[in-house]
Amino acid sequence: MAYIEWSSALSMGIKDIDAQHKHFIGIINKTEEAVDAGATREAQKKVLDDLIGYARYHFETEEKYFEKFKYPYAQEHINEHAKLLAQVIVFYDQFESGENVSLELLSFLKAWLADHLKKHDRKYSDYFKKKGLI
Repeated sequence: MAYIEWSSALSMGIKDIDAQHKHFIGIINKTEEAVDAGATREAQKKVLDDLIGYARYHFETEEKYFEKFKYPYAQEHINEHAKLLAQVIVFYDQFESGENVSLELLSFLKAWLADHLKKHDRKYSDYFKKKGLI
């Protein structure tokens, strides 16, 4: 069973955002699989690199929608993105210095994802729906 399962409850109703969220969950699940399998540090580093790179890509996508549709809570949401990236980079730096951060990172990501999707992403999804955008 996957560490995080995609479900319709996680859907924002925006095709490309949902696809990106699924991909993001896939990266988190790969992180968990790497930890469980006792993956080499090199393999773990690749997963962390993928996580950071994809998070940046996904956040840029959301932020383009915010600008395009004049989302009134854009800055608040962008600040949440910055906080996530900052925390993941702290984990990355700890990993680079030789620490084993895998379980702490997974716990953080799972909690953050659930909170972020349900609170912040749902908020813009509801806004877009009210505006007739989706």
